[in-house]
Amino acid sequence: MKVYIETDRLIIRDPVIDDFTTIWKMRNDSVVTLYTGGVTKCSKEELLKRHVKSCNNTEDIPKEYAVILKATNTYIGYCGFQYCDVLGGLEILYGFSKDHWGKGYANEAAQAVLTFGVETLGLKEIVAAVHPNNVASEKVLRHIGMAYDGEVEWPQQGKVRRYKFSE
Repeated sequence: MKVYIETDRLIIRDPVIDDFTTIWKMRNDSVVTLYTGGVTKCSKEELLKRHVKSCNNTEDIPKEYAVILKATNTYIGYCGFQYCDVLGGLEILYGFSKDHWGKGYANEAAQAVLTFGVETLGLKEIVAAVHPNNVASEKVLRHIGMAYDGEVEWPQQGKVRRYKFSE
């Protein structure tokens, strides 16, 4: 199943090889990765190999999707799902290059992906984690209807806030 979700300003789709240049920059930006585990420890070749595998994987539908700005057809970030052992469920995740922060793209993409997960994929519960200092991300989770569900100990980050959405 190919994934293609369209919002007013965004296209959310399966990743493609051409997205990698921006992904590499994002994963190596200490500001962008401050609350998501830090700058990648992978080499460029290792990360490219993972990206190629993700691009070729059409079987896994709940996965990380590319977020494209319609106006310029530019990759601006990612939004999607991954299974998280620490949270004990399918986690919604998102990240954007810092040039695109503060414009509502995270709200728009996360809402579209959450709706897709519930209405198209039939997901009954979705979880998320947010570092207590990541106020902007916490606002996104609340905006899309997720509810605070306590704190969880996150490896190398300490306590994070757990959010949950359930049908």
